[in-house]
Amino acid sequence: MIVSASASARLAEILAGLGAVHVAAEQPFFYTSGWASPVYVDARVLMSDVAARTEAMNLAARELRELAQRQAFNVVVGVENSGIAFAAWLAERLGLPLSYLRKRPIGWGSRAQVEGRLPQAARALLVDDVTTDGLSKIAAATALRQTGARVEDVLVFLEFDLYPETGDRFAAQGLALHALTNWADLHAALAARGRLSAAQEEMLAAFDADPVRWSIEHGGVGA
Repeated sequence: MIVSASASARLAEILAGLGAVHVAAEQPFFYTSGWASPVYVDARVLMSDVAARTEAMNLAARELRELAQRQAFNVVVGVENSGIAFAAWLAERLGLPLSYLRKRPIGWGSRAQVEGRLPQAARALLVDDVTTDGLSKIAAATALRQTGARVEDVLVFLEFDLYPETGDRFAAQGLALHALTNWADLHAALAARGRLSAAQEEMLAAFDADPVRWSIEHGGVGA
């Protein structure tokens, strides 16, 4: 669920303006989850544009401050590697400690997967850049919970909000997914800028209508 419609629209404009969206020409993109997609979004381009990054993260902090207070977060945890920068910028603005979660444990013990010092009775906001079907975010939350941290909220910069059962998966694990923007707003921002050819619009329309079928037809996994 996007945290704010107005913020989502503005953040989509920022990403579109930075050229963060890559539309496939002949070969589809394949995500690590196995999905085939006509689009790849590199939200990390924000790292290299100070003005865009500052505006985007100020918006994020403004929209998330109430949630942070309500949930009494006492640490922000970024997912290696893609979520670390976003988590750091957000933690700084919210005045919270920062840690990051490794993809795999290094060493032994319940906290071998975490870099940085988790507070006692940690109440963590888990942060990453993009989610498709949510499986990797759920795996990350599960790993963080094994340290003893309370993890109920996952924040991503971009949620595709297209793939089936994503919301149900998060709910089944006692997790709420929060997104700063989504694919629908990003697609609209691209179209408004005239960045899409007629052929690209046709391809993206087919993807939007049925991403599972699009993936299967292009050699990717299905639901």
